Amino acid sequence: MKPQNVLFSIFALVGTVCFLIWFYFTYRSVQKVMRWEEAPATITQLNTNGYPTISFDYNGKPHEFRESFSSSDMFNGQAVKVHFPSGDPDKAELKSFFSLWFVTLILGIFWVVFGGIGVIGLMLLRRRDQLKQELFIMGRGRKITIPVGEVVHDYSLKVNGRSPYVIVGQWHDKTSNTLHQYKSEYIWYNPAQFLESKKEIDVYIDPNDMKRYYLDISFLPKKV
Repeated sequence: MKPQNVLFSIFALVGTVCFLIWFYFTYRSVQKVMRWEEAPATITQLNTNGYPTISFDYNGKPHEFRESFSSSDMFNGQAVKVHFPSGDPDKAELKSFFSLWFVTLILGIFWVVFGGIGVIGLMLLRRRDQLKQELFIMGRGRKITIPVGEVVHDYSLKVNGRSPYVIVGQWHDKTSNTLHQYKSEYIWYNPAQFLESKKEIDVYIDPNDMKRYYLDISFLPKKV
């Protein structure tokens, strides 16, 4: 498997795991909001780490618990709300936006970032493979020959600290007097020495859409 496929697959996997955990915590928070009972409460003490002790009454009986969530704006005597499973005040928790949704927000960000990078990256790689299959291997592309351009180090992608190379070339369409730029797929070694004797390189273009193309690098040796 190509290094970029491995990288984007890992991102997609991490995004999937984050989504599953996000779904679990979101579902749990929604259930608390919809089904748990509420009661007014008071912060009676803050320990040295800022975690509050909270007291409240339920059916005329006092209850007290230590909350594992803390905030810089908490203070002794502060009126707060608690919630708990119906009829079970011993499982009470502080009810606040952050205690309910902070974890889901963080996981949601990780899910969107990692999952987005992974899925979009895999989609782009799949699209490139489809173009190669359709335009080059199946011979449906219009072949043009362009001058060999330059070899560029693409630092936008890194796998194990390494970035791939791409071959960039340009073609002047004299019919429409437009200049088109074409890039090769990722190459995981510097191909410059294998281009020294080549003056031209082939590009296969979709006749109906000039933006769909495949730059042929099949002449390059495969890295073992």
